[in-house]
Amino acid sequence: MANHEPIPGKIAYRRPCKQYPVSPELESALMAIEIRLCLRMARWDSTYQSPFANTGNKFHCNTFMVEAYSWDEEAAQPWNFKYRDVEVRWYKYLGSDMSVNRDMSTREIEEMLDRCYLAIQMYEAKRK
Repeated sequence: MANHEPIPGKIAYRRPCKQYPVSPELESALMAIEIRLCLRMARWDSTYQSPFANTGNKFHCNTFMVEAYSWDEEAAQPWNFKYRDVEVRWYKYLGSDMSVNRDMSTREIEEMLDRCYLAIQMYEAKRK
C-alpha cells in the first residue's frame, strides 16, 4: 500500500500522521464502533459526545481506546484510536485525513470489530 499523504491543514499545523492510508474496510469498521459506542453510552448519559468526533471526549477499555482530536499543540497525541498494535490517526474527526501505522487484513478488521463490540457490551454490563 502507498504511503499516506497528509492534507495541507495537517502539514501547516505540523500534526504527525501514520505511514499508511486507512482502507475503506477499516474506516467502515471504525464508523460501526462509533455508532455502537454512542448508542450504548447514550443509555446512561444523554449528553454523551462521540470521541470519534471533534468533542474532546475519550473512551478507554481493555480492548480499545479512542480519543478525540486534541487541539493542544503542546501535547503529543500518537493516535486517536488504538487496538492492540494498530494505531489510527485522523484530523479533527473520524474520516478526515485518516492514517494507520500498518496494513490490516479484512480478517483482522472483522476480528477487531467483533472484539470491540464485545468490549462495549462488557462495559455496558458492568454499568448495570
